[in-house]
Amino acid sequence: MNFRLTAIATAGLLVAGCLSYDQGAANAVAAIGRGDAASALKWSEDLSDSDRSSRLGVVETGRISMLAGSNTLAEACFRKAIDAAIDHKEKDPVIKLGDAAGTAMAATMTDDWSMEYYLSPYEINLALEYGILAQLFNGRREDALVDSRLAIYVQDMLGDEYGADLKKKEEAGGTGDAEKTRGEVARIAGEQNAALNEMIAATRNSWENPVLWWLTGILLEADGNWEGAKQSYRRAGTTGAGNPFFEADMKRADTGAPAPLAGRAKLAIIFEDGFVPRRVALKIPLRLYATMSIDIPTYANAGAYVTRSVSFAGPKGASPAALGLNVRSLAGRTLSEAMTGIVTRNVTRAAVNVGIQAAGRASGNDYMKLGAEIANLIMVCARKADTRTWVTLPDAQYVWCEDDMEPGDYQLGVTVDGVSSTIPVSLAAGETKLLWIADAGGGLRHQCAIIGKR
Repeated sequence: MNFRLTAIATAGLLVAGCLSYDQGAANAVAAIGRGDAASALKWSEDLSDSDRSSRLGVVETGRISMLAGSNTLAEACFRKAIDAAIDHKEKDPVIKLGDAAGTAMAATMTDDWSMEYYLSPYEINLALEYGILAQLFNGRREDALVDSRLAIYVQDMLGDEYGADLKKKEEAGGTGDAEKTRGEVARIAGEQNAALNEMIAATRNSWENPVLWWLTGILLEADGNWEGAKQSYRRAGTTGAGNPFFEADMKRADTGAPAPLAGRAKLAIIFEDGFVPRRVALKIPLRLYATMSIDIPTYANAGAYVTRSVSFAGPKGASPAALGLNVRSLAGRTLSEAMTGIVTRNVTRAAVNVGIQAAGRASGNDYMKLGAEIANLIMVCARKADTRTWVTLPDAQYVWCEDDMEPGDYQLGVTVDGVSSTIPVSLAAGETKLLWIADAGGGLRHQCAIIGKR
C-alpha cells in the first residue's frame, strides 16, 4: 500500500511539473501588462535554457525585450531564432519545421511535452518580422534589408513545403481495433476543430503574413528596389485582401508611382493589440475505453477576434487603421492542423495503458497486477496536453500609412476605442519612417525608425 501511495505522489509531482509552464506563461503576460519586464524575462530566459523548449524561450525573450525597449537583446534573440529555424548550409535555405503536420508518433511511455518544440510557420514569420523591426530600431537598415529578402524566400517556401506536408497527413491508425481507433481520432479531432472554426475563419492558411509582405515592400521601395517592392506589395494586397492600405500599395505597384512624392514624407504604422490567447489543457473521455481519458490542448477563448477602433490623426484629419494580421486566427489554425496528430498520439498511448492493465490482470500474480497498476497510474497522471506556444505575441496587428505628409514635427493623434493620446513624430523631406506601437497594457509603447530617404 505504501508503494502505491508513493507512486501516486510521484505522479502528482509530474503533473505539477507540466502545469508549471502554463502558470509561468500566465505570470509572464501579466508582468508585461504591469510593466515588470524583469519578471517576464526571468521566465522566458529559463525557458530558453530548457532542453526541449529553447526555441520558444528565445522568441519569448526577444518579444519581451522589444516591448521593454531593449532592441539589442531583441535583435540577438530573433537572429538566433531564425538561424535555428532556417538551415543556411544547403545551396538554398531549408526551413526546419519539425513535424509539420503534427502526426509523428512520440514514445508511448511519454507525452507531447517530451517532443522538442519547433516554431510553427506563423511564428517563424513573426520572428522574421520582429527581427527586421529590431534591426531598424537599432539603425541597422542594411541588415534589415537582407532579412527582408530572406522573409520573401521563407514565405514562398512555407507555402510550397508546409502546405504540401499538410496534404500528406498520415491516416490515423492504431493496433488491434484499428478501425475503432481511427473513428475515435476522427470524432475527437472533428469536434475540436469545429470548436475552433470561428477562431480560424479569418485566415485561409496558417503561414501567410500580409504585414510582413507589406513591410518588405516598404523597405525595398525606400531602398530604391522598385521591382522587388512591387512584388511584395502585390503579395500583401493578395493575402490581405480587403485591407485598404495593402490594396492602395498594390495599385501603386501596378501604376509604377513610387512614394513619397518629391519634398514630402511617408509614415507607415504597425499597431499591435493585446496578447494572443493562451492554450489550455482539455480532458476528453474516450468512448473506446470507458475508464480512460486524454488531455489535448485547446484555447480557453476560442472565439473570433473582435476588432478594435484604431485611428490616427494625420495631416488630412483622423482616419482609421485597418486590421493587417489576425494572429489569433493563425494560432487557432495551426492547432487545428495539428489536431489529428495530437489526438492520434494520445489515443495510441491510451491503448498502451489498457494493454498494460490487461496484461497485469491476466498474469494472475498480485505483484504483477500492482506493478501494472502503478506503471499505468504514473503514465496516465504524467500525461498532460502540450500547451506550449508563443504567448507574448499580439492578438492582432493593424496598419496605417500616409504617403504624402508635409515634413515637420507632429504630435500624432492616436485613438483606440475612443481613448486618445499623442505620439511625437518628426518627418524630413523625402523620408520614409516606420512607427511601431504596442498596446500591451500599462499604456502605449512605441518606437520609430527611419527606413530610407529619397
